[in-house]
Amino acid sequence: MKELPKRFMEKVQVLPNGCWEWIACKNDKGYGRFNVGKGKLALAHCFSYETLVGPVPEGKQLDHKCRNHGCVNPEHLEPVIAVVNVRRGEVVNSNR
Repeated sequence: MKELPKRFMEKVQVLPNGCWEWIACKNDKGYGRFNVGKGKLALAHCFSYETLVGPVPEGKQLDHKCRNHGCVNPEHLEPVIAVVNVRRGEVVNSNR
């Protein structure tokens, strides 16, 4: 069974709603950043998904079904085409 490195999980707080909140460095859009080594940074949710589930299919991107950009729980991530990801984000944003 695959698992995330300890130093990754030290930067995660599990929330009551099931989100794995990234509590370390985030970019200006709220996505976690993780140093994978040798000065290379990865988006934390992508690293989590690719480590525990596998590669994101070509032509798809990960959508946060929970709408929380800081979440790195692979069960909250779904590979979708870009237009679906954007459309889902617009629906949430229009309800503010």
